[in-house]
Amino acid sequence: MDIDESIRESLAGFAAVWQRVAGAERPAGQAEETAPIPRFREEQAMESFIQAELCAAAFDKALARMFQSKGRAVLLAQAEDAMRRARRLRAEYFIRTGVTCTPENHGPSVGGKLASLREAMLREARLAQDYTQAAAQTTAPETQTLYAEYAAGSAARAQALRRLLVDCFF
Repeated sequence: MDIDESIRESLAGFAAVWQRVAGAERPAGQAEETAPIPRFREEQAMESFIQAELCAAAFDKALARMFQSKGRAVLLAQAEDAMRRARRLRAEYFIRTGVTCTPENHGPSVGGKLASLREAMLREARLAQDYTQAAAQTTAPETQTLYAEYAAGSAARAQALRRLLVDCFF
């Protein structure tokens, strides 16, 4: 492939991109395309998910110490689930890259009980959105399935934390 051909291929979709950047409207009924993310960015996303799950596990364990009975059981179960997800993501990362991903696990800062519970609920809701977005953009079918499963789990955990937070007021 010569340089001119390489440049032509690089610019093949430029007109459509420029129209979006310039604010041109799409024809009615035409959905915005979700382009797959490059492999190295997928691996960076996976690293950040591993870090997020490890932090969630540490946060939930620390927060569990502030609760008794039901709240403690819910939070400890969520901490164990987060560790399980982190281990599964680390295995997938190793399969993809051949490198073991061991991010630093910084301990969480746990404030007041209700504020911390709210923070955990919001974190899980954001994580569900991030997993959903990553599932739509990944190029690996196995990873897409894994991210979709984790998105549903994070959304369910956010709802469980919401119920627990509401219960704190009664």
